[in-house]
Amino acid sequence: MNMTEMGEVVAYLLRYRSAERQPGSGRKRRAAREGQLSERDVCALIDDASDAEREALRDFLAGQGLRLRVLEAGDYPGIAPGSRYYALLPDPELEQPPLYTREPVFDALRLRQESRGELAQWYLQLWLLMHTLLYTRYNRALSDVSRYQEATFTAPELVELMRDQLEALRGLGETVPEANLSLLDERGEDISRRVRAFIDLQVRAGLLEPLREGAEEGGEVWQQSLLGALESEQVGIHQLGHLQALAEGTLEDSGVDRDEPRGEPRAEEGEA
Repeated sequence: MNMTEMGEVVAYLLRYRSAERQPGSGRKRRAAREGQLSERDVCALIDDASDAEREALRDFLAGQGLRLRVLEAGDYPGIAPGSRYYALLPDPELEQPPLYTREPVFDALRLRQESRGELAQWYLQLWLLMHTLLYTRYNRALSDVSRYQEATFTAPELVELMRDQLEALRGLGETVPEANLSLLDERGEDISRRVRAFIDLQVRAGLLEPLREGAEEGGEVWQQSLLGALESEQVGIHQLGHLQALAEGTLEDSGVDRDEPRGEPRAEEGEA
């Protein structure tokens, strides 16, 4: 893998976030596009790379705050025998460079002249409620990556959950947290439109995928991808782990650094 090929591999991974030697979910391998390699070629280049070339790829990605996690058949369900799954993930130990902007999120969720803070509240609420559907209702922990194939929901379910959340906030009356007040200004089809935009963001990021077994009466069924499950696990360990201690009232007493996650060991992972 020369430097040109390495750049093409990284460009592919930045676009799709994952690649499979033999997709096991029933989807077809992604074909080459103008100026971009096919999925087959990307996997072949990584597979055939020498140790020195893999080290160079690791260094290249680390400079962008990223790491490539490599999974074999048997590591998680859905990886076909003889296949290999490559997942591009943010490295929690590295600082993310400024080029990873939140602007696509703000642009997708904006309906009027909402501030970035207001749009961030919408995204946070939808993200948490999506995880309620993918984890809480299945009695599933963020570390239960292997159960990602059973984690499904429909857009109407997320809309209904968001409506329930807003009703609960309204029930607080004057004690509604100031940060949540903007959520109560929703009107008409605002919730449905934001849910559609939110789901589209997750699909474009490779974190959700349509269930190809057919849609239910409630609408198209969305399934968490393996990449989405891996990223949620990583978020739970490295960004949300301190909440367990906070909920237990032990954060101040334990002497734990607020930036040091607790509650789950670091997952062992293969890297390119």
